[in-house]
Amino acid sequence: MKQVGKNPFDVQGHRGARGLYPEHSLVGFEAAIALGVTSLELDIGMSADGVLVVWHDPFISPELCLCANGKSITDIPRLWLRDLPLAKIQSYDCGSLNPDVKRFPQQKKCPGSHIPTLQEVVDLAEPLNPQIRYTLDIKVNPLHPAQTFEPELLTEKVVDFVQQNSLEDRTTIQSFDWQVLEQVKTVCPEIQTGAVILHSATMSTLMPDCLPSPFLAGWDFREFAGNIAALLQMTQFVDVYSPNFETLLPESDYFLQPCWVFQEMGLQVIPWTVNTTADMERLIGLGVDGLITDFPDRALHLLKQRH
Repeated sequence: MKQVGKNPFDVQGHRGARGLYPEHSLVGFEAAIALGVTSLELDIGMSADGVLVVWHDPFISPELCLCANGKSITDIPRLWLRDLPLAKIQSYDCGSLNPDVKRFPQQKKCPGSHIPTLQEVVDLAEPLNPQIRYTLDIKVNPLHPAQTFEPELLTEKVVDFVQQNSLEDRTTIQSFDWQVLEQVKTVCPEIQTGAVILHSATMSTLMPDCLPSPFLAGWDFREFAGNIAALLQMTQFVDVYSPNFETLLPESDYFLQPCWVFQEMGLQVIPWTVNTTADMERLIGLGVDGLITDFPDRALHLLKQRH
C-alpha cells in the first residue's frame, strides 16, 4: 500500500474501476489490479441456486444489461437475482451499456461481459496480486427485505466463502445493515467489518423516516446526540467507518464528525465514493485511511505525485 502519513493508504476500486470499465466486470477488476489498487470493493448478492454473485442491485437492471440476443430487457416484474439460477443471471450482457455517460465518459464498453460469481473474481485476482484485499459489501436493505435473501443467510454464505478461500486476513465485510457486521464478528471475529452509512439530503441510514433506524442493528442514533463515533465504539463489532465522503468535510451541510475522532477510537476511516481529484486531495489532507473510488487511476496518480 502507498504510505500517507504513518499508515498504509488503501485505494479501493469501486465495483472494480467503474469510471473506466463496466461495473463489476471481470475486465474492470483486472484493470483495477493492474493500476495498483490495494483493495477491490464489490457488492454481493446470491442466485436462486445459492451461488454468490457480484452485483450491486437486487435485480438485473435494464439500464446496465441486455438480453443475450442484444435486445433490451423488458421483463416485468423485475428480474430479481434471488429468483434466477446462476445460468440465467450470467446469460445477460452487462458490458455493452453505459447509462451514465456524463459521470463516466471514459468507461469502455465490453460487449458480452457477464455478472461474475464471487469465486470468479477471486480466481482472477489472486494470481495477479496475492496481497490484494477484498471489501465485500453485502447488499441487503431492511426497508425492502423481500428483495434479497435474508441477511443471516447471505452473511453465513459470505463468511463461509471467505474461510474456504483462506481470505480472513485480507477481507472486510461491510454493509449498510449493521446486523450483518454483528453476525460476522460473532462467527468469525478475525474478519474485519465495515459500517457503511449514507447521510444526505435525500436519505439517512442513521435517521430514516422510520425510527429507530432499521439499519443500525437495534442501536438508536438519537441516543448518542449526533456522536456517530461513540455509537460505533459502543457496538464493539465495527473496525472500519465507511460514510459518504461529504460527512467528513467540515464545510459540508452533512458533516458529522472529523476523521480523527474515529481514528482515536481505533477505527479506520474509508469514505465512498470519491471521484474528483479535488475531493481526493481534501480527504487525504484530512487524514482518511483510504478511499473508495470509481477512478482508482486518479487516486493512485495523486498519491504518486505526493511522494
